[in-house]
Amino acid sequence: MQGLGFLHLRPTFQKLVRQHNRWKALLIVEIARVEKLMDKENLKQNRRDDRRDIGSKNEIFKHGIKGIKKLTGKYNTSKPLTEVKISCPCGLRWTWQEHASSLTEQEREERTISWIKECTKNLRTHSLKLTQQGMEIKLEALTDMLPLLQVTQNPPLDFGTRSLIYDIGPWKGENLLAGIEIFFQKNAYHPFAT
Repeated sequence: MQGLGFLHLRPTFQKLVRQHNRWKALLIVEIARVEKLMDKENLKQNRRDDRRDIGSKNEIFKHGIKGIKKLTGKYNTSKPLTEVKISCPCGLRWTWQEHASSLTEQEREERTISWIKECTKNLRTHSLKLTQQGMEIKLEALTDMLPLLQVTQNPPLDFGTRSLIYDIGPWKGENLLAGIEIFFQKNAYHPFAT
């Protein structure tokens, strides 16, 4: 009644209007008009959803399939994959704390080296670099990164913050699979995605 402008009538007149054939015809026309509007709105929403789906699929294609080609540098699938160039975590860096201990530099270095030897005894190959600012451990095998993170959870008190060291590669041999896995993890894909 409100949409057709009959709300101002008293309830008895509204009842009479509802019983009249003209009312039924007006109501049918109004329902048809509203249904057309709803159909148009549904069509707009479906088109918008389709565009959004196409955009997300293009995003997956761009970062998935084209990303692999960009990562490997191979645009011809007949060549075997031998190396990957991607930024991967390959070590850890600590900064010295300024006021941490009363040890001399020689004592601190000896204590650091003994702690590092204990932490890295199960790792395959790594390099250690001590500087005035801190210390760096770089790994040659990317698969040793997780064990290194786990064993260095509790460093000595004179160590400051721990940060990751990244390198572009190229990653070959045993690091090839780890580099590809890191690519998929960065893009939130399953490691066995195709």
